[in-house]
Amino acid sequence: MNKLIALGFILGIAATAAFAAKPDLDYERLRASLDSLGADPALGKLAPGERTLAEQAVQALVADKSGGKDGRAFRVYMAERRVDIAYAAAQAASQQNKLDALSREHDRILLQAAQREAETARAEAERQRLQNMIRAEEVDRLRAEGEQSAQEAQAAQAQADQAQKLIAAQSRATELARKEAQLAEAANSDLRRRLNNLTATRGAEGMQMTLDDIAFAPGQANLRPAAKASLGKLIAFVNRDPSKPIRIEGHTDSSGNTHANQLLSQRRADAVRDALVAAGVAASRITAVGMGEGQPVADNSTEEGRARNRRVDVIVEDK
Repeated sequence: MNKLIALGFILGIAATAAFAAKPDLDYERLRASLDSLGADPALGKLAPGERTLAEQAVQALVADKSGGKDGRAFRVYMAERRVDIAYAAAQAASQQNKLDALSREHDRILLQAAQREAETARAEAERQRLQNMIRAEEVDRLRAEGEQSAQEAQAAQAQADQAQKLIAAQSRATELARKEAQLAEAANSDLRRRLNNLTATRGAEGMQMTLDDIAFAPGQANLRPAAKASLGKLIAFVNRDPSKPIRIEGHTDSSGNTHANQLLSQRRADAVRDALVAAGVAASRITAVGMGEGQPVADNSTEEGRARNRRVDVIVEDK
């Protein structure tokens, strides 16, 4: 009987050990999904902020055993959502990178096209000038020789005049193309200048810098390529004290739908957060919040006031 009791005790211990060693299938599944995202050559380095949050949620499955069955189910649910969001954010960032590349290529092609059109217009203007000269000489010759009636001479003169008008029109088109290219470059130059001249001011929650509406395409949440390349002063500002948390607040004016403004302000705040994380700022320091139209700093009844209200505040919060 004592042997049977001992055997039962040993089997009980073995069963308990086997149960304790049972693998955490939820953790392994989500861990594998995150590892797969990190190893993806196209997506692995994108959306670092969302990936960090997903990593924290997955690690919580093994680090936090409190809360019982319900608490465990909630942590699994949150980890799954965070992994899904990380994938979605990485895919969205990948698409945005492609759009940025296409935008830069589009600008380059437009500039080259304008240059080619200008060159073609100059060549055509020269050809028309020579033809006009030949026609004028022909008119003079025919008049001198008396071989052309007054009506024919007038027709030839009208043709020469028309050719001159065509030259003038082509010259104007060339000038317009040149001015368009200059305006695009001037806008990018102004954007870079304004970002390089950002200054920190004292706010209610700490020191802050403000990106105004020019950093974004009209009505869009994506930073312009020239803005992404000119955030050095902002990055240096938030890195002065790496121990302090960063709060990014997106704001809009009161134009349009309130819900749409809320979403736009959140997406713009997220875009600035992702740009800072991509530049090496720790994602764990950053909170991105969309404030919508609710905190204007100027009168929304004027265009100047609305432009001031469309902004993103980057705040280094006081501890």
